[in-house]
Amino acid sequence: MNAKITALIPTYKRPKLLRRAMLSVLRQSYTNLKLYIFDNASGKETKDIVTSLSKNDDRVKYHCHSKNIGALENFRHAFKSIDTPYFSILSDDDFLARNFYKDAIDVLENNPEIMFVILNIFRIDENSNLIAHKESTNTLTFYSGTKGFDEMHSGKIPRTWTSMLFRKELAGIYNEMNDDNDLGSDMRFLFRLASRYDYAYLSKPGAFFTEHTESASASFKEVDLVHQGIQISRYIEIFYDKKVSQEVRDRTIFYIKKLLTLKPNLIRPIKKIIANFIIYSEFANKKIEENIRDLQYAGYKKTSLILCWFHNNKIVRSFTRLLLGRLYRNIILSRKSKMMSLQNGIYKKHFEYIKED
Repeated sequence: MNAKITALIPTYKRPKLLRRAMLSVLRQSYTNLKLYIFDNASGKETKDIVTSLSKNDDRVKYHCHSKNIGALENFRHAFKSIDTPYFSILSDDDFLARNFYKDAIDVLENNPEIMFVILNIFRIDENSNLIAHKESTNTLTFYSGTKGFDEMHSGKIPRTWTSMLFRKELAGIYNEMNDDNDLGSDMRFLFRLASRYDYAYLSKPGAFFTEHTESASASFKEVDLVHQGIQISRYIEIFYDKKVSQEVRDRTIFYIKKLLTLKPNLIRPIKKIIANFIIYSEFANKKIEENIRDLQYAGYKKTSLILCWFHNNKIVRSFTRLLLGRLYRNIILSRKSKMMSLQNGIYKKHFEYIKED
């Protein structure tokens, strides 16, 4: 078991975080790899970081575009570069667990029918503190056909490609996709893979995903008709893919219907408004107001009016702070304490690994 792996890191203007991501690859217990950086014209500081880490390590390759070509096009360049039996893709603000490649390649080498393997993903904040985890049981589970396609949608297994290792043959699928307007091209890619191929889930630490305060997840909208259309287009691609079994192609109809009948959830935006009453954020406030406008634009006038009244009512705001403020803060403190205990306990070696200088 000594097949070579390509680690891809597309990057743009995150030099310090890029350094952390690169080190998490170069310090892997599995060493037969190359690290390919695709820089979207970030500037001198990024180049200097890459140069400093590549001086004494010829496994590092670097390509810098002469101008910013956009994130999706940069990803396409990265996928076209793969010439090793295996590859992974890592965002420049994330990092790998030390034994990620060792654990992942062991599954693929011993199970030739499996085309990719998923390990656990842990979520951290901008200060590298743990905010969410998935318990690792060391169990290995195999998925195929409709069961595998549904499991990729279930939320029961990680679906962040940072904690996945793929066979080279899958790289071409990224360039087959019509993802010009799909900012979630990773999900389009993963759904395509799950529709065609068998895969495995190994419940061991794989990677760490940085959740930024002003990230896409923090900007979640109850209704986004354009994105909903893009999501449907993912299933249409699979439905007309002749390499997909008829059973899975038929299953795409279920997910298309689900998206077409999707209605806004009133509870979720109210929870966000309450949270922002207690711990105010200008960014969160802006996103709440955008969400209300989008609901009105999409024709959900009653829902938008209720949320608008709730959001702008000073009496409701004061009452909420008085009644729920202490409880909410205590819940947050309790959760932070639990996560810090895990970070300094069973996950301590992983956090020490990326803090090594």
